Amino acid sequence: ETRSTFPALMVCTDHEEVGSVSAVGAAGSFLSDILQRLLPEPGKRQRCLRRSLLISADNAHAVHPNFAKRHDGLHLPRLNGGPVLKTNANQRYASTSRGIALFRELCRQQHVPVQDFVSRSDLACGSTIGPISAAETGIDTVDVGIAQLAMHSIRELCGAMDPLRLHRVCKAFLATELVN
Repeated sequence: ETRSTFPALMVCTDHEEVGSVSAVGAAGSFLSDILQRLLPEPGKRQRCLRRSLLISADNAHAVHPNFAKRHDGLHLPRLNGGPVLKTNANQRYASTSRGIALFRELCRQQHVPVQDFVSRSDLACGSTIGPISAAETGIDTVDVGIAQLAMHSIRELCGAMDPLRLHRVCKAFLATELVN
């Protein structure tokens, strides 16, 4: 149950692992079409979007003991260390300073630890739908996830506490008036 007087929208897209370019992927027109139908007046829509926050939730690479050098030494997400805020200098993640600050505040209010993932600038980095959605809508965004090992393998592994922690923060996000 949420107590916020502000509307919330959850969007789940398909084809994220293959680039999101499809009618039902993040690069499709679905999100923009829905926002235009909900707020047909362009000026109102623009003001509403600029006051909004988009949480792009996709898992994060935990530091693997056999491959620790693939991580920035100052940012080592661990299993059961709490949700992971993801940033990248090349905008492979769309986290903005406002989005990060709001998410950190929600974590603080919920007594949930939070971690940082900053990809090394000399290594290639994956991405999420965050940059696609942020560029399309202009909404401040925060890319977050749960630290996991063996991403995309047949046996991915995450800490038992992290899904519940992220759920708690996302539930608080839906009830907060911090965003507006």
